[in-house]
Amino acid sequence: MLNANFLKEENISGYLVSKEMKEVWACELDMLERLLAVCLKYDLKCWADSGTLIGAVRHKGFIPWDDDIDMVMFRDDYDKLVKVADKEFTYPYFFQTIYSDEYYGNRHAQIRNSETAAIANPKSRFNQGIFIDIFVLDGVPDVPRTLQKHLRKVKVYKQLLKSVSKLISHFPKTLYRKCRWDKMLYARYEEVLRSAPVSETELVSTLSLNYKTRIKNRSCYDRTEYMDFENLKIPVPSGYDQILKIDFGDYMTPVHQPTLHGKLHFDTKRSYKEVLNF
Repeated sequence: MLNANFLKEENISGYLVSKEMKEVWACELDMLERLLAVCLKYDLKCWADSGTLIGAVRHKGFIPWDDDIDMVMFRDDYDKLVKVADKEFTYPYFFQTIYSDEYYGNRHAQIRNSETAAIANPKSRFNQGIFIDIFVLDGVPDVPRTLQKHLRKVKVYKQLLKSVSKLISHFPKTLYRKCRWDKMLYARYEEVLRSAPVSETELVSTLSLNYKTRIKNRSCYDRTEYMDFENLKIPVPSGYDQILKIDFGDYMTPVHQPTLHGKLHFDTKRSYKEVLNF
């Protein structure tokens, strides 16, 4: 349960966090708590990633200027989560993938609160509730020649997906819903990613997300530790120091940077449908 003072405006590390952003954080923490409960129920492993991992290590909570939560899972556990998602993430929660949302095209999953808004594009019709991200760690071949061949194949699929998504985005709504060729292409793309199982390689990476691959040793994720993150204890990989150095270099020195998804219009009191009038 959140401390009674959590929602108050606060200066953290020289950065003023508004009451409104604290309300967004509270919504995201609720979704994270739900995700962790589902993972515990089905014995699935997940870990804090990216800015959330930095936040846990450096701030024991959110980076003051961050506005989302990032988690990561091995492909096999992610696939198991997808299979139970409809049953476990019921309204107002929504487990969003390219398959579950007819207008969504991202290559990773998000959990949304459908009674809120985090508007990235007013013209888009996918669920734009406040969200947390779930990224996927795939195996990476250990043999250099095999690795390069695998990465080239992954890159080709990414480029195809980008081209097809751009093409169908200009289709009228009815035609777009009938011609989700990107879904079929993405399913084949995921099979390519699964062709190097995590269990059969010593290397892993979020290949479906990053064009410039940041490869880590699978052993970084051999053990799970728990760190304070606001009101929660969240799982972090035991090799967090190596992971963060690969991804960010000197991660203990705060650098105020914009988030990767750009500026969002948040509303914790109204749904994205109400905000967008549809």
